[in-house]
Amino acid sequence: MAIIGWERNKLTSGVHRAGAFYGRLMTLAVLCLLPFIISCGKLQNRHDLAVRMAAEENRADDDERITELKADIRGVEKQVEKTLKAVRDKGTYWRLLGIKYMDYRMWGEAMTAFDEAVAIYPEHAPLLYNRALTAGQMALSSDTPEMRMSYLARSENGYRRALTVDPRYTPTMYAFAVLLVFELDRPLEAGPLLEDFLKIERSDINARFLLARVYMEAGMIGEALNLYDEIIRLARDQADVIKAEDLYNRVAGGEYGS
Repeated sequence: MAIIGWERNKLTSGVHRAGAFYGRLMTLAVLCLLPFIISCGKLQNRHDLAVRMAAEENRADDDERITELKADIRGVEKQVEKTLKAVRDKGTYWRLLGIKYMDYRMWGEAMTAFDEAVAIYPEHAPLLYNRALTAGQMALSSDTPEMRMSYLARSENGYRRALTVDPRYTPTMYAFAVLLVFELDRPLEAGPLLEDFLKIERSDINARFLLARVYMEAGMIGEALNLYDEIIRLARDQADVIKAEDLYNRVAGGEYGS
């Protein structure tokens, strides 16, 4: 039995050594082929781009033109990639700078930085959200009604654009609802936004408080009471529970707003 065990161990060891050898062999083969694979990928990509460019010229079936375009692409593609990287880095620079300006509450500078970033990434929901947020903050410090309304309009348009790009981006949904309720005095428009928000952020307490306020404005007393009851059951912060209980009792007793 000991001999059989020794033979089994010897065989297993040999299999392991063979497996390791063939594993190294396959790795070496892949490494040797990798430049060829990458080269083939570049050739295919170059061909696809040439066909696309020829189609834009209404010459998709012109093999001679496609060959010319492939040669042109080969001559400039490294510079194109270098330029693309530089522009991507520039977009990241402006985004980061805007965020840092926000940290220091430098809202005007932040808005300018986000303008630059959005010019590079016009369909980036977080950028659009941040720019709209900074416009809303600028409205708070405006010294004339005209300037305030201009910034508020810019903030509203920014939030709408951000939601067009990503309808489920919850920071935009909530911030836009706050703008509608407290700055634009159009609370009823915030109702659907907050309802959709809570379908995604199901445990959010602040959104429930805000939506309850909107329901009260709309005369939907029962719905507001239901939300206060949910807050009492869900809130982990005792201060939120106490606030919800107080509002529930006041609304149920007909004292809300008195």
